[in-house]
Formats: sequence, structure tokens, C-alpha cells
Amino acid sequence: GKVLGGWQLSSVGMYHTGHPLTVGMRLPGNDVFLLPDGNDQTHQRPDIVPGVPLTLPGGGRNGIPLINAAAFAPPPVDANGNFTRFGNEGNGDIRALPSWQIDLALMKDTRLTERFAIEFGVQSFNVLNHVQLGDPGELRLNYDAATGTLAPRANFGVVNTTVNFNNNNDNDASPNTGTGLPRQIQFMVRLKF
Repeated sequence: GKVLGGWQLSSVGMYHTGHPLTVGMRLPGNDVFLLPDGNDQTHQRPDIVPGVPLTLPGGGRNGIPLINAAAFAPPPVDANGNFTRFGNEGNGDIRALPSWQIDLALMKDTRLTERFAIEFGVQSFNVLNHVQLGDPGELRLNYDAATGTLAPRANFGVVNTTVNFNNNNDNDASPNTGTGLPRQIQFMVRLKF
């Protein structure tokens, strides 16, 4: 019983959908782009181009942008070069990559005497060592007023962080054990009395 008995295997899994992302437009210099009613457009969103996918196949990995810059166009402008309306992209129309992991624990409880027991264990967080990517760091497109076009900024839509160190982290502080990190294994011994 001391060798074969007292074993426990437990597991927990976690799945988190990607954060909602919103693409914005970076307007040139100190120019102020106004709507006809006088509203300031410094935080303008683009229009979505119908029929063009918002994300790229395989995007978010290996330097391929997650977000498809070709899926966005600037809103129309009037004769003075001012936008005639806000862009039609909704807030959070794009989702970042989901994250998931599986944790596993193997424990052995051995009774030493009637009063004392010892527990041995090994716990593994992210046992499959699944890479959990964060959100793209750059979500704005440059607006060129002269040509009326949008161009991607450097690293637009590119994911270059893990989930623990991204812009939209759900945690108040990055955890040092568990969620979102590479595989971690810890061993433990506990004396119970």
C-alpha cells in the first residue's frame, strides 16, 4: 500500500477567447479633420472594405500580421478634405488569438504512522508547452490626406508578445506561475500531521 496506494492524478484546462481589437487611423501632423458638424476626428476609425477578410490566414504567428490592412479604407471626404462621417468599423470587430493551456498534477500520499503522513507531488503548468500569444502591439493605420489612402504602420497587426505581456492583459500584474507562461514544473514534499 505504501508504494501502490495513495496516488492521485488531476488536471485543469483553461481556454480564453482573444481580446476584442479595434483598428484606428493615425492622422498626419497637427491637421485637424472635422466632420461637417464640427466634431473632431482625431480618433477616427476606418471603413471596412466589404468582402475582404479582417484577418490573414496564419496571421499572428511567424511575423505574419494577424490583421489584414487591405480590409480597411478611410471614410469619404468632402471638397475641403474633411471626413463626411465616422468610419463604419465597430468597436472590437476583430478578435485576438485565443489562449489555452492544460495543467497536470500527480500526487502520492503515504501514511508513515497513525499520526504522520508525507505527500510527494509534481505539478506541471502548461504541460503541453503551448505558446500563448498576446495581442498585436500596433493597431493604427497611417492616413495620407494627399492621396486619401491608408498605409500600414511598422508592425501593424503583428503579434510580438505573449499573453502575459500584452497591451490588453486581464491581470493586474503578470503571474509568475501558471497562466500564459511556458511549461513550468514544480516538485513538492509535504509532511502532514
